[in-house]
Amino acid sequence: MSHGINRTSLTRFAPAMQTEVDRAGARKLAARQWRIDGTIVLLPDSIQKLDPLDRELVRAIAAKIYGPRG
Repeated sequence: MSHGINRTSLTRFAPAMQTEVDRAGARKLAARQWRIDGTIVLLPDSIQKLDPLDRELVRAIAAKIYGPRG
């Protein structure tokens, strides 16, 4: 009887995944990946800091590559 609890090999990591987002760490990781292999990660707060024209350009590029959101 499972009692509605889903157990997987990742269950033991669940508590670590429920912490606050480390925004500074995410930015550092994004910058590192850019330097290592050219991966581009655009975090929502970074996009908001762009001027309106650049924000629209980023959204248009993402929509072209990944399709429209929701």
